Amino acid sequence: MYKKLKMLKNMYSAYWNYKKGKITLPYLPTALWIEPTNVCNLRCIMCPNSVSKQKTYGYMDMDMYKKIIDEAKDFITFIVLCISGEPLLNQNLPQMIEYAKKANINTTLSTNASLLTPQLSHRILNADLDAIYISFDGCSPEIYEKIRIGSNFEKTLMNIIDFLKIKKELKKKTIVELQILILDQDGKKDYEQNISAFKKNFIGLPLNLIQTRQPSTWGSNLSSTNKYEFKKLGTNYSPCSYLWCSMHILWNGNAVACTSDFFADNVLGKFPDQSLKEIWNSEKYQLFRKAMLEKKFDNYFKTCKDCDSLWSETILGMPPGIRGVFALSLCSIVGYDKFKYFKKFAGKLNSDFVIKSVE
Repeated sequence: MYKKLKMLKNMYSAYWNYKKGKITLPYLPTALWIEPTNVCNLRCIMCPNSVSKQKTYGYMDMDMYKKIIDEAKDFITFIVLCISGEPLLNQNLPQMIEYAKKANINTTLSTNASLLTPQLSHRILNADLDAIYISFDGCSPEIYEKIRIGSNFEKTLMNIIDFLKIKKELKKKTIVELQILILDQDGKKDYEQNISAFKKNFIGLPLNLIQTRQPSTWGSNLSSTNKYEFKKLGTNYSPCSYLWCSMHILWNGNAVACTSDFFADNVLGKFPDQSLKEIWNSEKYQLFRKAMLEKKFDNYFKTCKDCDSLWSETILGMPPGIRGVFALSLCSIVGYDKFKYFKKFAGKLNSDFVIKSVE
């Protein structure tokens, strides 16, 4: 109970300090993104990995991961295991989930599911993963395989079905959310015409949510692409709220501002050379927060220029980033059995991002 109250206090502090434009923060982040690897087995057309290569590829080792969790367990509400790569490629992933859960940290995973074999599914579910977000962008092979270059519709769909069957067999409560990006008019037509038939694949299986989304440009990484139609920027500027509520650690310990920094172009700290606490209020972090407030982010990270997070509608002064983190934090605090209600609530708050949700 004490930890939950502390988490709620941190959430309020993040909101208040963001609104007040503070750059030195008297609290620690609520959410943590950790990158098991920056290697990916696909080249999806809406991902920066499809247009550029990483500077160096690698996998986070367990020693570094354990050090992150050991420090973060006192203040982090939840972690997401994914940034730029496919996390299932890290052979230590089930142990990573298990270690975080033993530290009483709610643990979520984002994956393309193309490598989600029954054997791996058993290991992940038995590690007591709280939630898994599966990117499956298309209700037909034609649309899906045009987007997810290198993947196979039927094989990946069967991986998901097997995962759900195993979840049911093991009586696990892991939340399973299927996320479908609607990339263009062909994708919209595919969804509208095929979603009813597609959903029949999951009859009797414990799939919690299917959510459709509109793609972004990953900052400005893909702002000049003609491969898909991304959501348009708004007109009102809001400083990036992720800098006030979350931290992102790449496979090699580099701390970056957000998941759009695929290639570590704006490193704000280095773990374990610095502790998470030291990185959070380091000079680089503070200067970047200040630059955000003054709309001078180009001096540090040009990828921010066309980021939709900076140009989206705010509610109660909160842009989508902090609203999404808070919704998932509340979900972690009150229990994942309330997941679908919080996801619907978050969807309403982020109406520019979520098209609609269906169960």
